[in-house]
Amino acid sequence: MIQITGLTKIYRRGRPPALLDLTFDTRPGAVTALLGAEGAGKTTALRLMVELERGQGVTLFDGRTYRRLRRPEHEVGVLLPAGRPLAGHPGRRARSHLRMLAGAVGVPARRADELLEQTRLAAVAGHRLRSFSPGMHRRLALAAALLGSPGTLLLDCPTEDLSPRNTDWFHSFLRSFAASGGTVLVTTRTPQEASGLADRVVTLDRGRLLADQPVAEFRRTRLHPEVAVRGPQMARLADLLVEQGGQVRRDGGAGIAVSGVGRTEIGELAYRHGILLHELADRVVEQPIPYPVLPAASGRSGHVRVQFQPAAHSPIPADRPSPEQALDQTLPDQALPEQTLRAAVTTPQPDSRPDSRPDHWSE
Repeated sequence: MIQITGLTKIYRRGRPPALLDLTFDTRPGAVTALLGAEGAGKTTALRLMVELERGQGVTLFDGRTYRRLRRPEHEVGVLLPAGRPLAGHPGRRARSHLRMLAGAVGVPARRADELLEQTRLAAVAGHRLRSFSPGMHRRLALAAALLGSPGTLLLDCPTEDLSPRNTDWFHSFLRSFAASGGTVLVTTRTPQEASGLADRVVTLDRGRLLADQPVAEFRRTRLHPEVAVRGPQMARLADLLVEQGGQVRRDGGAGIAVSGVGRTEIGELAYRHGILLHELADRVVEQPIPYPVLPAASGRSGHVRVQFQPAAHSPIPADRPSPEQALDQTLPDQALPEQTLRAAVTTPQPDSRPDSRPDHWSE
């Protein structure tokens, strides 16, 4: 189990924090996805968890911080970007590279051979790393993280820029690892991947926790299924679909996106009326992140009142607080620089904040 409490990181005075009071838990037997766009703070969060960077807050792996683990490589497997796509020196062979790491970790060389089989790299174990594809490099890096047989995996965008085949393999492997009792925390930029892979989705936006939801609730609130239709007679088909109770919007020059009517029904309707179709496909689109009324209060850290400007793409309804109104945030007991966040430590009133953290931000 991983307990993350109050992770906060500020890189420069006068700039917004890269991460602000991130607090959530991950449990064994489940895959937890940390979702956010580029710059949301996902990689920073993982680096703080394994203490590669200094910041505020604490992360406990089964009750101990990473530095307190006697043999961390045997308890936590980590896959972080190293600034280049290669898993090791391009002149080394995969088997010798992994056996070298096995010796450093303190496990027998046969463990490296087992992992080459497990990650489907045994056939190319004698090849030099310069000949590996991006997917093979990523699988070799995963094998290195598994050398110590850890019960927890931390992976930063492991499927980014991979082929669909390699992505499916990674998803199957991570789900199997969790099903065997392991704990998996993986970051991703796409809601679709989070929906298909994770059991729980934690959403970050500009370093702030927006939602911590079971995947079923995440799909209901953040993802919207629709059917993409293209052809030369879309105006006529759109009129027919509206009569059937569907919701239609324009999608490009010769296409429409349809909600409320299934793909099969659309195809049958077009056939009955002699309408030619060039494309008819199901897809899932992302809905905008709801504007948070209150930040996620962890109940495990101090209370700080913070003022910040909302995102330009997130309009504030009339009944929502204005940007000038202070929102109760949670941070570790040390107060951050006032000139950085215009923050002042306050004592919360009994009725000023909820008794427990909400699972997600609702309208």
